[in-house]
Amino acid sequence: MRSRKSITRTKTARTRRQQETRLRGLAAINRVRRGESKSLSQAARVEGTTLESIRRLLPAALISNRRGGRVRVKAGDPYSARVEIITDSGPLVVTAHGSRERELAGRNRATVIRVLRGLEPPSSLKQFRNKKVGGHKLISDFELLTELGQAGVVQHLDSLYIAAETSAS
Repeated sequence: MRSRKSITRTKTARTRRQQETRLRGLAAINRVRRGESKSLSQAARVEGTTLESIRRLLPAALISNRRGGRVRVKAGDPYSARVEIITDSGPLVVTAHGSRERELAGRNRATVIRVLRGLEPPSSLKQFRNKKVGGHKLISDFELLTELGQAGVVQHLDSLYIAAETSAS
C-alpha cells in the first residue's frame, strides 16, 4: 500500500497593489454582467486593468472554450470581497461571499441612496426585507433609514468595496 503525501496549501497575503487590481477586475466583470461593456477587454480598459490580470487573479469568474479563444464572464463566481453595507445599527464592513451577495449589497446601497435623495419611494426598500450579506441583515425600514440619514451616518459612504488593510510593522 502506498502512502500519500498530504498537500497543504499555504495562503499568501496579497499586496496592496494586487488587492486594488483584484477590485478593479471585479468591477470590470460586473460591468460585463450589467451590460455596460460589450466585452471583458473593453470593461478592463474602462476600469484601469488588463484582461491578463483578470485571468490571473479571478479565473473562476471566466469561461474560455479553447486556448486563445473568446473569454466570457460566468453568471456567478465564488469570490469573496469586503463590502460596506447599511444595517439597522449603521454602516458595517462585512465579507460578501460570492457574486450574488456582492450584487445584493451594491443594489441595496444604490437603493438606499436613491430613497434618501427622494428619487425612489420608500416602498422600494421592501425588496431587502430579511436579506443578508455576510450574515448581517440589510436595512429595509424607512423610518430607521431616515434617522441614520439625519444623523449623517449614511452621507459618509465612500465606496462599496473596501480594500483590506495591510498591516504595518
